[in-house]
Amino acid sequence: MKPAPFAYLRPETEDEALDLLREHGDEARILAGGQSLVPLMSMRRVSPAAVVDITRLPGLAEVRDGQVAGAEVGGAEAGGAEVGGAEVGGTEVAGTEVGALVTQYGLEQRAGIDDALRECLPYTGHYATRHRGTVGGSIAYGEPRGELPVVLLALAGRARVRSRDAEREIAADELYVGPYATTLRADELLVSTRWPAAGLGRGSAFTELALRQGDFTLACAACAVTVRDGAIVAARVAVGAVADRPLLVGPAAEALVADGPRAAAAATRATIPGYGDHHASARYRRHLAGELVADAAARAIARAGGAPMTEGGADG
Repeated sequence: MKPAPFAYLRPETEDEALDLLREHGDEARILAGGQSLVPLMSMRRVSPAAVVDITRLPGLAEVRDGQVAGAEVGGAEAGGAEVGGAEVGGTEVAGTEVGALVTQYGLEQRAGIDDALRECLPYTGHYATRHRGTVGGSIAYGEPRGELPVVLLALAGRARVRSRDAEREIAADELYVGPYATTLRADELLVSTRWPAAGLGRGSAFTELALRQGDFTLACAACAVTVRDGAIVAARVAVGAVADRPLLVGPAAEALVADGPRAAAAATRATIPGYGDHHASARYRRHLAGELVADAAARAIARAGGAPMTEGGADG
């Protein structure tokens, strides 16, 4: 099939792009890499009246290392009541700011990025699509099976967005609200994402299982931990392809802090809804997600310098 007729708009500046988004509102779609939008338009699953091509906008294809707003991993803290997600504002941590037009392949080739981020990128689509697909597009699209949104959640990352009238940052915890639905407004443009990096006593990991390399994942998981004196003091756990959105699993983080990776696996299975399709049943996906959480958690702990935990009694 071919797309329905639409107006093709190619602004030369960010302000011009924001004017077009304000003018066309919900009738417009943003074209960055096009690896999701173009197929959807060709199948007429989406038919925007206008397509705003941002690929010429200056400054959106840069990667900057430095201090970014973040948290001490958060999610669940030793002896604490925090379950869903840590406060991520007001703290500056070392990290990477990635412009919206940076390609997935370009970021994959960059040294010094967080371990979970580095590990998820080779799973993001296929080798060819990663040369065109953008990091910002993946985050803004909100694919429930997407790898990058899961890692952004686990790392307590943030999205920086602009409209013609204001600029704001959205914590990953507050970004995803449903299938392919985010808290971005129609007149807003995602200009960059901010990814806290691993440091002393911090570690992260990502893992997934798909039927074939590059296929949509059956389930994926990312974990980030903070370790002090050999013990986990804070953790975040996120999973994908098991709900209607990328999901932060607070009870799994709490179990990880208290009792280790196997307990986190059991808490994951008990918490996530899961869903079934012709590739895998909901029961299988719940079990798989738990195993992936345990694997990612164990590797994150090792990278943070934590001592292996003796575990017994957790549902395996």
